[in-house]
Amino acid sequence: MKTSVEAVSGIEKKIRVEVPADEVSRRIEEGYVEVRKLAPLRGFRKGKAPMSMVKRVFKESVESDVAEHLVKESLADAIRQNDLKILSMPKIDGAPLKEGEEFVFTATVEVVPEVAPDGYKAIPVVREKVDVRDADVDESVEKLRESFAGYHAVSGRGAADGDLVEYSFVASHGGVAIEKSDSATAVIGGGVPFGKEFEGALSGLSAGQEKAFDIAFPEAFPNGNYAGKTVSFTVKAGAVREKRLPEIDDEFAKNFTDISSLADLREKMREQLRQEAEERSRLRAEEDIRKGLLERISFEIPRTLVDRQIVSMMQDTASRMASQGIDLKKIGLDYEKMRERFAPNAERAVRVSLILEAIARKENIDVPFSEIEAEMKAIAEAARMDYEKIREVYADEARMDDLRAKLIGRKTMAFLLANAETREEEAAR
Repeated sequence: MKTSVEAVSGIEKKIRVEVPADEVSRRIEEGYVEVRKLAPLRGFRKGKAPMSMVKRVFKESVESDVAEHLVKESLADAIRQNDLKILSMPKIDGAPLKEGEEFVFTATVEVVPEVAPDGYKAIPVVREKVDVRDADVDESVEKLRESFAGYHAVSGRGAADGDLVEYSFVASHGGVAIEKSDSATAVIGGGVPFGKEFEGALSGLSAGQEKAFDIAFPEAFPNGNYAGKTVSFTVKAGAVREKRLPEIDDEFAKNFTDISSLADLREKMREQLRQEAEERSRLRAEEDIRKGLLERISFEIPRTLVDRQIVSMMQDTASRMASQGIDLKKIGLDYEKMRERFAPNAERAVRVSLILEAIARKENIDVPFSEIEAEMKAIAEAARMDYEKIREVYADEARMDDLRAKLIGRKTMAFLLANAETREEEAAR
């Protein structure tokens, strides 16, 4: 049996297989022997029918079966010997197999492209300077303070900007009720849920006061029940509450775990801001690397890989929406539009991934099991799971290969950053 591989393009290979006539005859003869043992023929016990009758009755079946086995075996050998990474089912061309004749066929397959990386060092990269100012810490502490805000009932005045109003309401259009609620809230100035004009009508109301007013909603209003309609509201204020913020002192700092003073809180916030700034700087630099790689290394990309990436991105999006409590059936996702939207990013992601894999091979970048084990322990800690449970998850060979590939990609990116042409600049504020 003779096989050869020819490149049709960067993503297609044609495998040619030649099986000598004597091998074809031998395999067919073996096929007849097996059929004679198992297949019943009228008037004969299994294994006792004349071979001439077996050949006459089962000729097409045996030749077809032998051809199928020869194709599978020879393709498997050719793929293994040439280290081909097949992406598609083979397209088979050739004459039918016949006893006493050479069997020749070709199989065209889509393959992972062979990327020849070059020029991947000294890519221009911008690193943002990490500089955490006292004003940045002040702003972060103030945000924490806002998260601890409380709303306290007030009397003797109407609702003002920043106040929370508890109210009941009836909304109607053309005399037909649209919505009714006995318990609703709005923060004056927030614009939720009916916009600034609605809040303007609430302003000045005291607890127990009632007011009727109309609002013309624009066509683009998010709530379809109100969009493009002039709606009549009858509102009754149940309570008016003003926002009160806690004092920023040592007692406030003790609201947080493992923090004993305001100075300690500020230092922790400074460190967190520093880490966030370093992460932003790293992500920007990695994006510079990706852009540089795509500009310098070009190759044909298989449609199969892009389609797989699109499906993966769609699944991730659907899972994320479901985890947020969104009913996917109710919102009616348009998967064709999602495919169109994801296609450019999917192709980009596949290109970058293939380039990083090729660079890793060229630079002999690999990860020992100790690093894989450390990553699994980090995953277990982040998920608050037992390490053994995570080991069970990654006992699956495909999952382990994915994890290893992820770590090699991360290590390769670190290599590229270390060999980049780096320039520092002030971070935008």
